[in-house]
Amino acid sequence: MTITDMNKTEMMDPVKEKNRMAALKAWETIRRQKIEKIKAEYESIDDYFFDPDMRKVAFGTYRINPPLIKPSKLTWVEKGGVGKELSDGWSLNFAVGCTHACRFCYVDSINKRYGVKRAGNLVNRAWGNYFYTPENINEAIEKTNWKKWEGIEVMMSSTHDAYLPQLAPITRRIITAALENGVKLCVQTRSPLVKKDFDIYSKYKDQVRIQVSVATMNRDLSRLMEPRVAGPEARIEIIREAKRLGLKAGIIIAPVMPPIKIRPFPSNDVEEIVRLISEFKPDFIYGESLHTRGSNIKELEIALQEPLVLGNFDEAMEKRFHSTLLKYGMKGRWWREHKGAFTK
Repeated sequence: MTITDMNKTEMMDPVKEKNRMAALKAWETIRRQKIEKIKAEYESIDDYFFDPDMRKVAFGTYRINPPLIKPSKLTWVEKGGVGKELSDGWSLNFAVGCTHACRFCYVDSINKRYGVKRAGNLVNRAWGNYFYTPENINEAIEKTNWKKWEGIEVMMSSTHDAYLPQLAPITRRIITAALENGVKLCVQTRSPLVKKDFDIYSKYKDQVRIQVSVATMNRDLSRLMEPRVAGPEARIEIIREAKRLGLKAGIIIAPVMPPIKIRPFPSNDVEEIVRLISEFKPDFIYGESLHTRGSNIKELEIALQEPLVLGNFDEAMEKRFHSTLLKYGMKGRWWREHKGAFTK
């Protein structure tokens, strides 16, 4: 049976489904308690439910503590990470929140756990509708001992997109300081604004790799699950342009969604993306299915207006990912659901 033949019943794993339901119940309880607290404080409840209108975003500032580079688990298992080759165990984040508002993102649960003390109560709003920038960024850049990470790869960024319109000028100052001091960067973005800094990256080709994530070429699905992100074609073009300039550039095909009404056959997503990138062959290709992280499944179910069933989708999609790449003469790495478990 192929992934295209699977229905939701056949994909059901009783243990995973039980865990999923328990997580959703806990999420709903926490959410209900927060809403009750909001009512008691006479705040607007509407602010705590996502609205794609950018005018709904609440902006604020906070003080960021140097150094700007912090430890990260998004690295090789051998380096103590989760098996995602995105850095040498370091990340560079300089905002709280992300206006891309991707419904599958897991960062909101982290911010709601730790961000209120750090940034303020706006963090309790819906993911995508709060955004804090550092008021002391120049001081933080100056006080970061960039030479400490000379020759070490750092991911920029793991909790927000560094090329949001509100951040792009800051990002240029940060990458200039980092690259001039020998820091290597894995630049992860969904924004075409990254191309404005290709002039700097081209001067440090041995220190930089540009990485873009694309989940689907289906624009209707993309708009539902990543409502404020540039279209998938524009993101593919980022990789194409970077390759033309001689930069190292790659793609993460993620998150690949299970069968849903708007797009019944997941293999179509992988096939179309792989076909497009085969024209210029990225330097590295990663793939990942939708994983349960914090409240992301519930957020997606609200956006898609239907339940999501994962079951053994991850394992089935891994096989399709590799076979599709092989068909087009390419290889990649699939990031499995479980920590540390991935294949070449």
